[in-house]
Amino acid sequence: MATERRQAALRAAAWSLALIYVWWMLRWSVRPEHYFFADDWDWLYRAVLLTWQEQTSVLPRWAFNDRPVGALIFRGMYHVFGLNPLPFHWLCLLLHLLNMTLLLRLTRRLLNSWWVSAAGALAYGVWSAANMGVSWMADIFDVFGETMILLCLLSFLSPRRGLRALTPLLYFLAARTKEATIGLPAVLLVWLLVEHGWHAGWRQAARRLWPYAIIVLVLVVVYAPLAVQHQASPDKTYRMEITPRVYIEGMYFYFSTMMYGRPWPFGRLIRWLVTLAVMAAALRWRPRPALLGAAGFVVFLGPVIFMARQREQLYLYIPASFLVLMLAAGAEAAGERLQSSAAGRELAAVVLMLFFVVTLPHLAHMQTRAKWMLEETAQARVDLEAFRSQVRTLHDNARIVMVGFPEGYNVFRTPGCSVLKVAYHVDPLNCTFSEDTSGADLVVTRRGKGIEVRQGLFPMTR
Repeated sequence: MATERRQAALRAAAWSLALIYVWWMLRWSVRPEHYFFADDWDWLYRAVLLTWQEQTSVLPRWAFNDRPVGALIFRGMYHVFGLNPLPFHWLCLLLHLLNMTLLLRLTRRLLNSWWVSAAGALAYGVWSAANMGVSWMADIFDVFGETMILLCLLSFLSPRRGLRALTPLLYFLAARTKEATIGLPAVLLVWLLVEHGWHAGWRQAARRLWPYAIIVLVLVVVYAPLAVQHQASPDKTYRMEITPRVYIEGMYFYFSTMMYGRPWPFGRLIRWLVTLAVMAAALRWRPRPALLGAAGFVVFLGPVIFMARQREQLYLYIPASFLVLMLAAGAEAAGERLQSSAAGRELAAVVLMLFFVVTLPHLAHMQTRAKWMLEETAQARVDLEAFRSQVRTLHDNARIVMVGFPEGYNVFRTPGCSVLKVAYHVDPLNCTFSEDTSGADLVVTRRGKGIEVRQGLFPMTR
């Protein structure tokens, strides 16, 4: 009994250190100068100027970005904290730490070693190529969607019938948080097939997955015409190109992003070879967690893998947890093949799993992103505060022309000028980047690191 208590205390201390280390890596995201960024303003616009009814719906109304659960998180945070970005960023960071812990619980149910499971969850926590959403509130949909997915899997695997009964509800909430999570029943099907065998697995699926099949059927019926309409849109940015070539290119892009680059020069080749060898070991000797991990990585990339013009590392947040599960399974399986004591085999497996923590450039990648993000968002705050100090009010349909702004991100380059709509609670506005200022109500000119605002044809107060 005393030995068990000591082991529990040791594990609690080790996991606390793991969480502290991840917090240390991401502590920049909760610094005061980290302001709202890019799509944050679009979701804040919806929280500020749309009604509750306009923001919520049980069933989808658009092909993409119809995410009422995440939108309501934004709405609630705004109504409690206003335009103070720190609570928003703390929410993302705390959810990430929670997701690490949930992944530890899930991996522990599938593997023998707590320490290998903990090393895998730590690898997920520090994998900065995949956790961009942790430092960007507009990606709360992926971060909270991951929470829902992990809770779904934990409840589905639970021996307690009451907890298993919650899984369909959790799944529906996940599907209305992030579209890519709709594929969860396919992952559950893979698990049942590898757990029970082909024939018994299908019988188990018929018995246990019928609530998910109903939800999927309803969502597919609703999404199908929306997807057809979206595919016919003249904007090709998010258009899916469903071909084998696009799929292979997309899979290579996302896997190489996880590996921080292509398999060359030689140092990267070593990373690739070790990773592929561990994955092969997982499939050979730990097929159940390995196939679950492989299915999750593929399924949760979902439609984005067919978006040839819009491939972004932020889509990796959910799939990365399943790739890490597969790697942890392979590390444990490889360690158990050694001719050593049980403790020695477990130590070897942990060391192999820590390869993915220590040897990949997680910290360097994080530091580069932090430097860029803090510089850009700090400038965004300065620009917005300068604008508000020079413009007391805006009226509906005001035309604002931005002059001298370089290409790339700035706080005013948001969809529909949402940043000013939020700041002034006015809609609609007309914001353009142009050298032609004719007909403008306001002209905003970039002067070095500052801006100058001058009146155009009409006064801004009414």
